[in-house]
Amino acid sequence: MSYQKDVEKFMLAGEQSINNALDLGNDQSRLYMSLITEEYKETLSAFEDGDMIEVADGLADMVWVIMGMCSSSGINFDSVWKEVQASNMSKFVDGKAIKNEHGKIMKPDTYFKPNIKKALGLE
Repeated sequence: MSYQKDVEKFMLAGEQSINNALDLGNDQSRLYMSLITEEYKETLSAFEDGDMIEVADGLADMVWVIMGMCSSSGINFDSVWKEVQASNMSKFVDGKAIKNEHGKIMKPDTYFKPNIKKALGLE
């Protein structure tokens, strides 16, 4: 399953372009950035209201518009995701997480920063 491919089908049906070159400045990318902000605000409001249904809807909508932003900007999200996932998993030492007093998983010596440049095919 590819969320990005699902969104691209919608975009093509709606006569939006899929950008194969990295380009954050195009009008469609600006539209999607605006939609991300709008969906975040709606989801935050639902969260503050304790409305689980609207939070779930908002989270799905945020993923949708984020995938649209990626496709509008020429970002292969799956490649970036794999790099970030590998980086996040490097935070575990012998299968265990080190957490601070707030429960945040910390970065031990095994941690490595994701190589987003490589994931974008720029290296």
